[in-house]
Amino acid sequence: MEAIKLSNVSKYFEKEILSNVFLDIENNKIVGILGPSGSGKTTLLRIISGLEVPDKGAIFITGECVYSEKIFVEPEKRNIGFVFQDLGLWPHMNAEEHLDFVLEAKGITNSEQKEKEIKKTLKLVNLDKYSKSYPHQLSGGEKQRLAIARVLAQDSKILLLDEPFSNLDPVLKKELKKELVSLQKKMKLTIVYITHNPSEIFDIADKIVILKEGKILQEGKPKEVLKKPKNDFVRKFLEI
Repeated sequence: MEAIKLSNVSKYFEKEILSNVFLDIENNKIVGILGPSGSGKTTLLRIISGLEVPDKGAIFITGECVYSEKIFVEPEKRNIGFVFQDLGLWPHMNAEEHLDFVLEAKGITNSEQKEKEIKKTLKLVNLDKYSKSYPHQLSGGEKQRLAIARVLAQDSKILLLDEPFSNLDPVLKKELKKELVSLQKKMKLTIVYITHNPSEIFDIADKIVILKEGKILQEGKPKEVLKKPKNDFVRKFLEI
């Protein structure tokens, strides 16, 4: 069973942003969605999460229909974690409080249980020494780890990452990518990672999807896409 399935999904604003998208994302895989600015990458993530509503098509999450002509499942009921490009961290909360807030929202009110969950989750992302630190006291990489920890605290098994490491230096980017792969395997996560930079994702993805102007031009395993680009656009875009 696929973690995510999109069937004939389209979205219009002033123009067509996504056009008749069919996409299957398997459980426990890392899938890279690539394309230039304006190709529809972020809109695709927002539609999967429920933050945007398609104009047509159907969406399934772990086999359940969450959107069709007659069905709309609210974002908070889809059990999907979304790490936005700007991270969306709360400046008045330290790392521990970020996770405490999420656990409260889940209905976990027992202090001992919350403390245990918070410690476990912060340790998973190597932030256990920064539980009392506020976002302005954290480095760029530490902020990324906190944003991921916050969605893990929701027990989300599907993570949507919007240009997660675009503003980080190459050394830190390489380190965090390695941590992300380790976390994905340990937690059996499905990760959808969007970026305009092929070099960010080709070495860790199980599947690559190339978008242009809302259409999927090519999808497949990274080596297959690199060896056999389907057209000139894909070939030039993948010059990495």
